Amino acid sequence: MSTALRNGLRIALNEPRVFGLAGSSILLDILTRLVLAGTVHPVLAVLWPPVVALPLLGAGAPTVRRLADDPASTPQWALGSTLREIGPRLIVGAVVGHLCAIVLGTSAFLIVDTAVRILMYAIGWSVPAGLVFFLPLPGVAAGTLLAWGLLVPTVAQLATGRSLRDAADGSLRALADRRRTAYALSLHGGIVFIVAATVGICLLLANEQYATQEAAFVAFVTLIGVGVAVLLVLGVFAYPIHVAFAATATDRPRTIPVGRIAIACLLVSGLVIGASAIRVTESRPMPATTASTPLPADGTAAYATAIGRTAAVDHRLIVDQARDDERIIYSAVVERSSRQILVSQQSRDRSFTGYADSGVVYRLHADSFGLFSLGERRINDDSVRSLPGYWELNSGYDITDAVGFDLPDPQTGNWETIHEENGILTLELTDDQAVFDAVLPVDSETMSAETAWIRMRVDRERGVVLGGRAVINGTYNEYNDNRVSRAYNYTVKTGRSVDVHRPDVLGSRSVGEWTWDLFAY
Repeated sequence: MSTALRNGLRIALNEPRVFGLAGSSILLDILTRLVLAGTVHPVLAVLWPPVVALPLLGAGAPTVRRLADDPASTPQWALGSTLREIGPRLIVGAVVGHLCAIVLGTSAFLIVDTAVRILMYAIGWSVPAGLVFFLPLPGVAAGTLLAWGLLVPTVAQLATGRSLRDAADGSLRALADRRRTAYALSLHGGIVFIVAATVGICLLLANEQYATQEAAFVAFVTLIGVGVAVLLVLGVFAYPIHVAFAATATDRPRTIPVGRIAIACLLVSGLVIGASAIRVTESRPMPATTASTPLPADGTAAYATAIGRTAAVDHRLIVDQARDDERIIYSAVVERSSRQILVSQQSRDRSFTGYADSGVVYRLHADSFGLFSLGERRINDDSVRSLPGYWELNSGYDITDAVGFDLPDPQTGNWETIHEENGILTLELTDDQAVFDAVLPVDSETMSAETAWIRMRVDRERGVVLGGRAVINGTYNEYNDNRVSRAYNYTVKTGRSVDVHRPDVLGSRSVGEWTWDLFAY
């Protein structure tokens, strides 16, 4: 291995044509992927097979191998004729090999990512929505690049002019050489680690927010450019190292390790099936529904704590609002255990229902990551997109600031405990301005009220809100035409009794929805 490593590095550093061939081939392949990702869909950056780089690199491999065998030899380049001779087989090998690598890479991502996520949820950590949208592509890409390390012997066989069947057979036989397999995986694993570490450092150094969208776009392009540059440099060195190692590999016949391959396939298949089942059923450690610590004695702190605990578990909130001669019923059901959100609004002249889960978003504003949609269809005049809409909605969800679908804000004034019976606290807010700010989504400098109060009920043992009532009659900003007369009835349920049903109008899940349901965990 050390000899192959030295020979590969020597060739990369001392042979400009090898350096240029590897660099231009890999760069052309990367640019093709970026163009397809930008013009068609980002997923093509990973799914597109290396039909550009692999034939070019394979055609140059015989010359590079001669340089590895005899450093003093003069390279005889016959790239054109070699490409015409073995190019078609290399293209087929690139397509079939990439399909195998995608399957292996996806399997690796699902297994590793599921284990990491379960550990994170058990600790009590959360996953940012952006990570849910962005991570699958680079994660599968990393696994695919790693899996290509197992397929290098096939490319080496094709480069010598052997048939596709013989090359595939040779790749399976190469698995019997544990040293060679470990070397290939280590080389590709090192590339993945260095690229990931470089991009990770750039992300840590980047700002969380940018002044303009243009600045954010420039930062994003710069991040991609850094990743591409690092991958390009590493690929230029990895190519001659692979060829040099193939030159030192023994040609003695090896039997295909059928037993070892069968055991590996069974093990990986079992892990993938298990990980997939965990992900699509949303099985994971969940926070306890019973309060681990008692509510604070102070009324304001007790209500604020109960609000936070209510929002953290499965809950159904119904707000029955009466304003003048109109009645509006808002309903928001958030089933965190299955990652589903269902909202509805009913009034005299309007009916609305919106829904989102880990694979679809319907009639709700959750399109910041629309670039990653895996399909779109229309039901009447409404769009249904294959996106994990729950994650984006949940990242901005505030149970006290959802404009209609919300509970009174606990931070606008001082709440007092006016009654307690059978473990149920009744908390009251009576200051006019505080009541106005707690229930109305309107900024007001002054408020004059004839009636203004809020009473909310809290379960002391479970530490959650049970419901309540609010009444406000008055004017704001000193103008009589800015008059409000509203009454609110709040009903809250939490725990296992909360269940979200996917709207029947959506029908069965599409392939895109199932795909996102699998990857968004």
